[in-house]
Amino acid sequence: MDRITVRITKDGDWYVSHCLDYDIVSQGQSRQEAKDNIIEAVTLFLECASSEEIQRCLDEHGHLEQLSFESA
Repeated sequence: MDRITVRITKDGDWYVSHCLDYDIVSQGQSRQEAKDNIIEAVTLFLECASSEEIQRCLDEHGHLEQLSFESA
């Protein structure tokens, strides 16, 4: 199973989903529809893109990490 990092924001009546790993954007009328649509968009990209194009996207968008810290 592959993992992607996605940010979902509300824009008017729509939810916008942005895959930070590949810089792909989609939308939906609900949060779940936005999630489903971004998964479909990323899946289609990975099926159609060359390995060089996929690597270029990953290189351009850097390495994403989740960091933990203690707030004061």
